[in-house]
Amino acid sequence: MFKLTIVTPERRLLVDQEVEEVTVPGFKGELNILPGHAPLITTLGIGVMRWKLKGQEKQSQAVISWGYCQVSTEGVNVLANVANLPEEIDLAATKEQLAKSEKNVLNEPIAATDWDELQREWIYARAKIEAAEGLPKK
Repeated sequence: MFKLTIVTPERRLLVDQEVEEVTVPGFKGELNILPGHAPLITTLGIGVMRWKLKGQEKQSQAVISWGYCQVSTEGVNVLANVANLPEEIDLAATKEQLAKSEKNVLNEPIAATDWDELQREWIYARAKIEAAEGLPKK
């Protein structure tokens, strides 16, 4: 077991929670962290972060938008620009925003300087949809 902390500039999402494993969206791909992992610091990309709390079968998750991950002998610290739990995501609004954005790309010219930002927005919206659709239906 090791501890997980997830913080953003606005809030502390998780602080020193005992976990069995953590998966983060690394800048170059997913990184699975288990107890005894070698210490490291890495940048994070946009995506779904997952962790398994001690003694629980189901994984918890959050969508993060850019940040850093530090792995030490004590645990994992994630400093994210933005982090949303699945229950905080408005699925219908996110799907509508993604569809509108995709429609604009097909019908309007996009400056090269705006392309990277647009790609980040798409990736973030898709990650939010992935996380929110994993929730049990009400």
